[in-house]
Amino acid sequence: MKHVLAVLVALLAILTWTFAGTIVELESYRATNAQGLCHVPGTDYAADAAARQQREQCLMATQTGTGPVRHLLNALGIF
Repeated sequence: MKHVLAVLVALLAILTWTFAGTIVELESYRATNAQGLCHVPGTDYAADAAARQQREQCLMATQTGTGPVRHLLNALGIF
């Protein structure tokens, strides 16, 4: 049982290291979206493709006050 746990922890560490950049990017996107930082009230994003594209660019470019390590911990469900 001890070996299985060690293998799982090692696999998690390898995957986290490999995909850390993508994890941080997606978690930053999620946090920005959850906080509503790029939302424009009264805009119908389903009908207006230009507004939707502008919002997507804002979501990708906006940095929350949280650092990359915190984003990793949030994505892993630790923090």
